Amino acid sequence: MRALVKIGAIGMFFCLLNSFHSFSQEYNKLPKHTIGYRYSTLCQGIAFRMKVSPGSQLEAFAGPIENDQNLKTTIMGGRFIHTFLQPVTMPINPYIFIGLGYAVSEIKTPIHSYSSVTQSEIANMLGYSTGIGLEAKVIEKISLLVEASNITLYNAHGPNLGGISINFGLNFRFGGED
Repeated sequence: MRALVKIGAIGMFFCLLNSFHSFSQEYNKLPKHTIGYRYSTLCQGIAFRMKVSPGSQLEAFAGPIENDQNLKTTIMGGRFIHTFLQPVTMPINPYIFIGLGYAVSEIKTPIHSYSSVTQSEIANMLGYSTGIGLEAKVIEKISLLVEASNITLYNAHGPNLGGISINFGLNFRFGGED
């Protein structure tokens, strides 16, 4: 138990040292606005981000192009993104997010448990996602991102959809970096 307390105290000491050292550093700034392309496990589309504080953004996403021919899912939603801004010498900023959305999916289910014949049902679902991401500034106005998220979509009339989604994207930054 004492060893854990010592390790915790040493860790806190190094965190304090790093925070005092980092006050003198200049950090990356988020752009006022971005518009971009997103490719996710279920669908692809466009996203628009707006800065709401020095380290936070709101994002709207519309994904009308289906990627999975078995699920045929399209998603619209929004999310809150908190970015852990790094020193300007580091071009990559990690972030976390939480979001809400609406999805339309064509779900194919077998007619009988022993049958290969399926029936299709259109499901309107509400859901949420949480996840982590990395955004790397490639040039002044362009950045690339990669994300991993846990998505849960609730279906009132059938099976829920959920799982891990891997997302990739490209952002165009505009509006300055106040």
